Amino acid sequence: MRRLIRKARDERGASAVLFGFLLIPLLGFAGIAVDVGALYSEKAQLQNGADSVALEVAIACAKDEFGAGCAATDPGGLAGGNAVDGAAGIQSVAIDRSADEVRVTTNSEDLGVRHPLASMIPGVGDSTVVTAIGAAEWGVPVRGSTLALAIGYCEFADHPPMEGVASPTKILVEYNTTTRRVCPGGFAPGGFGWLPSPDCTTVVDVANPWVDSSPGSSVTGSGCTDAYMATLLGETVFIPIYDDFRGTGANVDFHIREFAAFKITGFKVSGGNAYTDPTAPRCVGACRGIQGYFMKYVSVSDAFTLGSGSYASGAAIVRMILP
Repeated sequence: MRRLIRKARDERGASAVLFGFLLIPLLGFAGIAVDVGALYSEKAQLQNGADSVALEVAIACAKDEFGAGCAATDPGGLAGGNAVDGAAGIQSVAIDRSADEVRVTTNSEDLGVRHPLASMIPGVGDSTVVTAIGAAEWGVPVRGSTLALAIGYCEFADHPPMEGVASPTKILVEYNTTTRRVCPGGFAPGGFGWLPSPDCTTVVDVANPWVDSSPGSSVTGSGCTDAYMATLLGETVFIPIYDDFRGTGANVDFHIREFAAFKITGFKVSGGNAYTDPTAPRCVGACRGIQGYFMKYVSVSDAFTLGSGSYASGAAIVRMILP
């Protein structure tokens, strides 16, 4: 019996030694489970902040192409706003105007992210400064899905985009190819022309500028029904602008020059349409047209391909890119 008691005491001592050896790896595993998880959480928050600031700066820079202003700052406080503890800062904002890109680096500030358990392991410090990088670009849209109609350059030239106007001057863009003037750079019928589509949307590529038209003033070939157009009331959309055409009658093709941003406030695309804007020039009788105005507009979208071109149309796209 005494021999068994002595053996149990010896084993208790061995267990204590074994526990001492295992304590360090146990703390290491705890550090991985708790502290590393905190680092990943901080990294995700910083990434959200970096992406948000990059978009904010890119939008400002895109508007600067219209003459508004571009600054390497975070006026909206988005870096700290995306951190749970609010402790996030801007390490750097690099704007490349030649490439129309911005890179934003955020960090967890000088305090860093504390990891008390992992710091018990020899060689591991008390905290780690975490960083994240977000990048965005801006540019002129040259390819993308738009409304299945093209507006003549005459209309755009006579009513250039407005920015920050409290009471913009609205226009009526009417389907009419006989009463428009000769535009600079080539004859354009003016008004607008329908493009073939089953649902009032179509893909237009400025690199392949000649597009087919859907003949006549009917919406049958374009799919631009009253119900669909009603969903666009008050919305700003990108619309292709044409500056020339070829062919006659049902065989007309339009030459697309660029995209412009147009805010739709009313329309009349069928005989029974009642969605007209009383504050804009009226479209009555046999008239078919859309009401609204061109505006300077920046859209955050991945749906368009960006390319070289003029910002004179007032249309710009901003999107995230890999840093």
